[in-house]
Amino acid sequence: MVDQVTLARVNLFAVLRTLEGLPGHDEETRKIANGKREVIQFTVGGVGKARLAVGNGGIEFMPGGGGATINLWFPNAAALNAMFAGTGNPIPIKGLTKIAYLKGPFTTLTDRLTHYLRAKPELLKDAAYRRANAELSLYTAFYALSEIANNDPDGKVNAARMADGGILISTSGGPAVSVVATGGKLETKKGRAPENRARMVFASLDDAGALIRGELSAYMAIGTGQVALGGYTPIIDHMNKILGLVPRYLS
Repeated sequence: MVDQVTLARVNLFAVLRTLEGLPGHDEETRKIANGKREVIQFTVGGVGKARLAVGNGGIEFMPGGGGATINLWFPNAAALNAMFAGTGNPIPIKGLTKIAYLKGPFTTLTDRLTHYLRAKPELLKDAAYRRANAELSLYTAFYALSEIANNDPDGKVNAARMADGGILISTSGGPAVSVVATGGKLETKKGRAPENRARMVFASLDDAGALIRGELSAYMAIGTGQVALGGYTPIIDHMNKILGLVPRYLS
């Protein structure tokens, strides 16, 4: 069962956050990122706030509220989820003159991200697309994992069983993230974290993409050497159970 608050936090703190990496793969996104800077704040009742800065050469995700040129208000989690599903609209409480930006460049950004995350078999035949899909999906999935661990009832059960420490998830020649457990709460960080005490290393970015797309099981990947585990592996077992919940929220 999908919990609306958890889904909203996945949308706000995982999906939106992944936009940071999109300019590295997509020409349309680079053009928007090289334009005039706009800072969009998302204010969601019962969920939290986050800002997305677009322009001056890049895209930056910032948790929490602050200075913004546009502020979008959502009364509750369901309202934010409706926007992401394409069935609802935000209430702009700042930047009323910038509606065209939201309907134009910002919508283009979210459409381009969807293009890469919702892979079709024919698109995956292209090596550049496949790499973009794998990298962006890896970030989205592991950002989402921590939100699910901290908010979804089933996720909380497994997070509570994890010993304190971090797990490095990396790919040979590709991106890396760390999932850090502290007191039964998880946080996903880019790169390596000093708290890491276990590791899950993919032989290639392609292998990571295949696992996240559901084309490869973790157990099969371990058996074939496509994934290598090390360190204190019991915390990886619990993390993988939470990873199994990710498709519930990123279908």
